Amino acid sequence: MYAAEFQIIINEPFINIPNYEAFKGHKVRVVLLNLDNKVETEEPTNDSNFINDIISNPRHIKSKDNFLLRDEANER
Repeated sequence: MYAAEFQIIINEPFINIPNYEAFKGHKVRVVLLNLDNKVETEEPTNDSNFINDIISNPRHIKSKDNFLLRDEANER
């Protein structure tokens, strides 16, 4: 088994893995620990469900070509 431990300051969404070739094609476990014990998280909101989200942030669609007429929608 080959293992590597390293410390890095994350400034972008990608992490360079030291000795990448040794891990290529192998099943690995990745553990991220914040050594500063400071984690910035977003506060959960009550608008987490779909209906509240749509009401709070309506989407405006400019094209009317995609909509069916009432008679077309009710045809069976």
